[in-house]
Amino acid sequence: MALANAVNAHVQENEITMLSFGTTYDSLFLDSLAVISRKIEDNLSSLDHILVSNGLLENRLDSIRFLVQERMSYFLASINEYEGPEAYLDYIIENRKANYLRFGKRIRSLTDSIVEDQHELLGQQERGVFANLTALTIVLLVITAIGLATGWFNLLSLATYQRAQKESDQQIQAYQEKLKLQIDQLNQTNHELEQFAYVASHDLQEPLRKITAFNDLLQDQYKDTIEGEGKLYLDRMAHAAKRMRRLITDLLEYSRAGRLTADREPLDLNTLLEEVLDDLSLQIDEQYATIHRDPLPMIDGHYSDWRTVFQNLLSNALKFRKKDTSPIISIRCEKADSRLAKERVYHFDPDRNYYHLQVTDNGIGFNTDYSDKIFTIFQRLHGKDEYEGTGIGLAICKKIVERYDGVIYANSEPGKGTTFHLLFAGT
Repeated sequence: MALANAVNAHVQENEITMLSFGTTYDSLFLDSLAVISRKIEDNLSSLDHILVSNGLLENRLDSIRFLVQERMSYFLASINEYEGPEAYLDYIIENRKANYLRFGKRIRSLTDSIVEDQHELLGQQERGVFANLTALTIVLLVITAIGLATGWFNLLSLATYQRAQKESDQQIQAYQEKLKLQIDQLNQTNHELEQFAYVASHDLQEPLRKITAFNDLLQDQYKDTIEGEGKLYLDRMAHAAKRMRRLITDLLEYSRAGRLTADREPLDLNTLLEEVLDDLSLQIDEQYATIHRDPLPMIDGHYSDWRTVFQNLLSNALKFRKKDTSPIISIRCEKADSRLAKERVYHFDPDRNYYHLQVTDNGIGFNTDYSDKIFTIFQRLHGKDEYEGTGIGLAICKKIVERYDGVIYANSEPGKGTTFHLLFAGT
């Protein structure tokens, strides 16, 4: 009976240690779990030898052993599934009661039944040995003492568990408050940076217009007198001013990307794609490009946001083509695999339907080491003389898609084309 109670106590200690790991994410508790598991197995092995003649109790011991192993497997699987202290802490808060009912309560029930059966068996044996009232009284006193010890031990274990749970709740609350403060500060910083980018870009427009206007006046009024290097300098100035205007325009677009505050409306991505392809029809015809496309879903969104996303992705597919090779662009869309969406989407909502949009080309591709760099503002993999552009387009796409609680990423290989993946929620 003491061994059965010890198993029960170690199981409770096991739950407390798992809860402590979820609160602290400290690997030292994993070592403690290994020690506790060995203690449980040692106690069960001892009970195996004691109860070898009782088939019913052996079945219960097997059930306890299975539940203990299953609990550890479930715990290890949850660590792999919910990586990082924040995700695992949320999982612990949400599932600790369910885990107790699923494992701890069932193990407690089995150990209690073993204790009860042993009490009964002990009573029968001692009633057969002691035939007088004095012996029976001694047996009752012994049983009572064991019951009191068991109750006291269980009460002590429960008090320990409740104290650890209270401390855990306090730590969780403090961590959540700290996390909320950091999120608020980060949002405020992002807002200030966006405002700065918008104002700075807007204020740069006026002096740039003057530079361009004076350059045009010089070339128009003095074109016959300015020769040689002077004309070359003016041409370079005009080219630089044009590029700066493009940078300012893209920067303004980046600062505004995804900032629309009006209510989102049902948006047919098929109609939107048709309009983007129509705008790019001249480039498509000149390059003899082939476009393959799937039917696209309805979503809740803003027209300008998603038009910008498709415009940038298709323009890049046409721009970064291989020499002497006509572009082939595939636009595929299907319901997203739930495991992929859960793995990739940061704010994943299991109650929403997610779509997986893929834009694939047969262009020059790039090294996968740069898969994250291409979505950073002003980051380019090629010189501006080789391919025009400012390096903002994909950063704008990323910003818009993330504002819709989605994600965008790319797979590529040099010389074998690129596939852009978008995961986002439908209506």
